Amino acid sequence: MPSNYNPDSVNAVLSRIETKLEDISSELKDIKKTNSRLESRVSLLEQFKYYLIGFSAFFVIGIEFLRDFFKK
Repeated sequence: MPSNYNPDSVNAVLSRIETKLEDISSELKDIKKTNSRLESRVSLLEQFKYYLIGFSAFFVIGIEFLRDFFKK
């Protein structure tokens, strides 16, 4: 069996391509995991924003009600 290694042979090229595809696949999994965590954080912040807007609106309405109540 000859021990000549040809880096340009079909088997060598396919092996490098397969290795690169496996690397890309693992990076894609990491990106998807990070993306799902980021989506949950953004969703939580959006919910907090809407609750804060609602609380602020009720607070302002309460202050206006008290001001009108004591004004009479």
